[in-house]
Amino acid sequence: MAFLRRAKKNDDMIVDRVTGAFNRRQLDADVAAGLDTSEHPTATLLISVDNFPSFTGKKGIASGDQVLERVSWVIMATVRTTDVVYRHARDAFCVLLPATSDGDAVAVASRIRNNVERMPLLADSRVTVSVGVATGAGTDLASTIQRADEALVSGSATGHNQVHADRRTSGVTEAPDTAQRASRPPTPIQLPESDGVSPSATKPLAPPSI
Repeated sequence: MAFLRRAKKNDDMIVDRVTGAFNRRQLDADVAAGLDTSEHPTATLLISVDNFPSFTGKKGIASGDQVLERVSWVIMATVRTTDVVYRHARDAFCVLLPATSDGDAVAVASRIRNNVERMPLLADSRVTVSVGVATGAGTDLASTIQRADEALVSGSATGHNQVHADRRTSGVTEAPDTAQRASRPPTPIQLPESDGVSPSATKPLAPPSI
């Protein structure tokens, strides 16, 4: 099977109303169904908003819901249309990337981390994310998600705003290089007006060039 994004207006029961991503109920259903990728690995990204409690209770662009909505939009605008984004927990997202190698998974995770850090409005509020990465069989998504979560939790002990690949996944911990920040232009992404509609529900998204 392949995962396809659907219009939010037709899927209120399976779409998170704050972020526009699929909700945890849909993630559990998709994990139970599995994903046949014809022997190609499926990558999982677990993405957590760093220091999220500091944004709760605030108003305006730095409010908790606004931060989650915009981080979700950045994730959806960075991944391919064949990838699927879910709200995994209060301050975390899960992304399933079918037919994705270890190296490509780490590259996509790094691009998401970089895009969030440099996104206008989010950058002003110092919003960053940390990402756990794991790859495995599409028929055993639960195990791959658990390994990505473990990589995220153990890696977070060394600091935030980093990408952490689990020990079975090729790749190293990636953190922002302050010496090269000025020379790396951000990926251009324009945020839509905050109308509660997921970008994936309004237009197709181009795949990232890896």
